Amino acid sequence: MRYFIASRLRGRGSFLQSLTLGLALAGCGGPILMLPGGELSGTEINEPIEDWSFVDTQFVELETHVDKPRSVQLNYVVREGQLYLDPAEGKTWLDELRRNPKVRVRFGEKIYPVVAVLVGEPGQLEGFDADRYIYRLDSVPPAGRAR
Repeated sequence: MRYFIASRLRGRGSFLQSLTLGLALAGCGGPILMLPGGELSGTEINEPIEDWSFVDTQFVELETHVDKPRSVQLNYVVREGQLYLDPAEGKTWLDELRRNPKVRVRFGEKIYPVVAVLVGEPGQLEGFDADRYIYRLDSVPPAGRAR
């Protein structure tokens, strides 16, 4: 009987820990590591960005918006001031980006509305994975920001 009660208490502790972690992640305003998040929180920057060379984080956080906001952490590339993604196929967020290319990215606490423009098919652009499509993220002027 003691074993049964102890195992039940341990199970509740794990449940409570999981619940606490889940609630913490839900309120973070974006993705955490490999776990997708919801709408990004932070300060939205309203002026267009022409040169992305200032970004220095390891990852970009990207928010798509089809039915509801979804955010993920991704690798990115900045070349000659332009911001690029070379996503792997089969990702939900990539399907959403293709349905609605108006997305938002966050670097640090700043959020930038952008539009994803397909600029290369697999194998077309040097320096990117040969089996991936390449998207450039262009800054969106304030008038074009409707989701």
